[in-house]
Amino acid sequence: MSEAKTFDILVAGGGMIGSALALGLSRQGWQVALVEGSDHETLVQAPNPATTVADFEPRVSAISVASQQLLEQLGVWSEVTAGRHCPYQAMTVWDGDGTGRIQFEAAELQARALGTIVENRSVVRALFRALDESPVELIEGARIIGCTRLSERYTVELDDGRSLSAGLVVGCDGANSRLRQWVGLPTREWDYDQQAIVCTVRTTQSHRFTAWQRFSTTGPLAFLPLLPESGSEHFCSIVWSQDTGEARRLMALGDREFAAELERAIERELGSVEAVSSRFAFPLRQRHAKDYVAPGFALVGDAAHTIHPLAGQGANLGYGDVRALLDELSRARKAGLSPANNLVLQRYQRRRKGENLAMMAAMEGFKQLFGRDELPVRWLRNTGLRWFNQLGPVKNRIAAEAMGLNS
Repeated sequence: MSEAKTFDILVAGGGMIGSALALGLSRQGWQVALVEGSDHETLVQAPNPATTVADFEPRVSAISVASQQLLEQLGVWSEVTAGRHCPYQAMTVWDGDGTGRIQFEAAELQARALGTIVENRSVVRALFRALDESPVELIEGARIIGCTRLSERYTVELDDGRSLSAGLVVGCDGANSRLRQWVGLPTREWDYDQQAIVCTVRTTQSHRFTAWQRFSTTGPLAFLPLLPESGSEHFCSIVWSQDTGEARRLMALGDREFAAELERAIERELGSVEAVSSRFAFPLRQRHAKDYVAPGFALVGDAAHTIHPLAGQGANLGYGDVRALLDELSRARKAGLSPANNLVLQRYQRRRKGENLAMMAAMEGFKQLFGRDELPVRWLRNTGLRWFNQLGPVKNRIAAEAMGLNS
């Protein structure tokens, strides 16, 4: 075993969240290492132009205004928007078992867009290109196989035989975080008994730069607008959350039969579904770490919390974690404190835990509300949706909060 190389902070996981955190920490002057299992060429490779549904990345995110501002501060948003991206000016949400409907408009908020749909790999690519020009030590193509704490520092062991030492380790290694398990931070979690089906589709009608979401008793369906280089407004990314049995039935269908099911489910709001890409399905499970921090250790993003994708807030909650941790560690550096200072980490936890739990509770409430099929419940929720849609100032304030405009 080689002698451990030392850093102030080690970030484990170089996805959209971990790479942003590592870049931000290096700008503050910390000595930072970022460990990511993928190879560099894969991370920075530019995509081919999108001319068919098969050319889009299946995983996309709805980046809020607040998350966009963070990426602007890191100097990478301009590169993200130099490639494929789609700002959306409206969002339409309705109950498939009734007449209730809510419409959100960017113009009512004096905003250019409610958010931007981007392919996840585009954000990661922009961040890693910036990391290439930063002092961050990139350790790619390696897996962490061990993590132990001795003398107020962590020693992290890699599968290539190297060892790294850091005062603070940040776990950004996803929902099934091995670091979270090794450090011994328990979670509260439960299975939704649902799967989310994701793919790209082409429709006969324009998406009109609108995010569409229809709720049903078996789960929500979202059509998220995409914009290829040609400017065509007929591509969407779909996220269709369905009870496990129904999801398996849908995944077993041929493309034409699946497209017909989609048309019915979205009530032909975008006309016919002309083409469908390869489909992927993943199980939905909510989890939340009982604590985000331990001595010399912090969790960020999906490693700390995962929620139902019905509101598309997973990435934005992760970027909220990044903003809070960057803020607290900036204050620590100015005060001459260690990044592992317990008070610093506890402040980070207090700032994020309540907000994340509130969002998770809201999403669970929505799921339970729209999962009920009793006639009185259906009447109440549809009446409530119509009433809420007429409350302009209240509706717009909630939309602004979700966009981060009031933060």
